[in-house]
Amino acid sequence: MNGNMTWTAALAAMILSLPVTAVAQQMTAGLYEYTVRMNVPGAPATIPPQTMQRCLTAKDVAGSQAYEVPNDPNSDCKVRDLTHSGGQFAYKLVCTKPQQIDGAVKGTATATSIAMDMTMTIEGIPGPLTQSITARRLGDCKS
Repeated sequence: MNGNMTWTAALAAMILSLPVTAVAQQMTAGLYEYTVRMNVPGAPATIPPQTMQRCLTAKDVAGSQAYEVPNDPNSDCKVRDLTHSGGQFAYKLVCTKPQQIDGAVKGTATATSIAMDMTMTIEGIPGPLTQSITARRLGDCKS
């Protein structure tokens, strides 16, 4: 299970890197705290929430940089069918490597927060993996 939990942590970081351009444009630059809650089928216990902070610059929130990290050469994940309207968004996630992943994401965004829920079917993991990701602006970025 440790391998699955390590992979799940990496997956959480990848999910935070997905391009949600329309949502990012609504957000205010600053220091954000992200909390990722996961439910992994077959895990012996509830996985504790993972919290991380990230400084989003005006440039980050003006484009898709708020949710992108450098491409991982081991992954080919793509966002498909992105829709957004009135602070709500939805998209599909499709990957073929390092393994097959099919996911669906729905969420909401404001100038200072984001909330999204994801359900994924992952090759080699029984049942769907679910994630709930929230982010809230803490204030200005520290220099």
